[in-house]
Amino acid sequence: MSKTSAKRAPGGSGRRPRGSLSRSQIVSAALELARKEGLAAVSMPRLARELGCGAMSLYGHVQSKEHLLELLAGAVLEDFPLERTGDTHWREALADFSATLRRRMLEHDALTELLITRRMWSAGLAQVFEWLLGRMTAGGWPLREAVRAYHAVQTYTLGFVLYEIDRTPPRCQEEHRAWWRHTVADLPPESFPLLHAAVEFVPEGAQDEQFNWGLDRLLDGLETELAHLADRAGAAEQRRTGVTPSGPPP
Repeated sequence: MSKTSAKRAPGGSGRRPRGSLSRSQIVSAALELARKEGLAAVSMPRLARELGCGAMSLYGHVQSKEHLLELLAGAVLEDFPLERTGDTHWREALADFSATLRRRMLEHDALTELLITRRMWSAGLAQVFEWLLGRMTAGGWPLREAVRAYHAVQTYTLGFVLYEIDRTPPRCQEEHRAWWRHTVADLPPESFPLLHAAVEFVPEGAQDEQFNWGLDRLLDGLETELAHLADRAGAAEQRRTGVTPSGPPP
């Protein structure tokens, strides 16, 4: 969403011309304010000042602050930059979705909590979800289990980003390492030998390598679950027909 500057009325009144305000302008201004000063700075009176209008003018386009927060969450997830093709393997599709969601959240780090506590939904995300379910069911997942697998990847991603958001900047990473070194130094080595041995790499939890490692392990588990589902379905079909199935779907 592009930034929209407030249109001021002629004569230096500081107010917008009547009818010049739109919902998209309100959401854009709120996103910019959250980016610069944090989500706590977003209020209806503050937005009214930023846009050069009365606070009541905002309510002609958004129902309440809660409605505005839902619109903000949807705006972050709109135009979701995920390449979608018809032959993508389900595992690759989920991995790409997770990585893209993480990048988008880190780009809008002030709104990370908002995306977790509000409905994570937009028209663009609906298309992504439909595509993901299509790739998963084409890969052999029953629809109910495909939704469960999607939720597992989604919640892993949201949780990881919430954990890493204040540890990602280089300054924060070094402070986190220093805190660990200082804290472990106060522990007697004879009682905590493993913590002393691991003190240099324990703080690496909020980095790309850890994110990718955890996501790969999660996807490994989902592949194992899909194989079990295929085995159970094949066994049930054999009991029903007495015919040995040809094998699981590719």
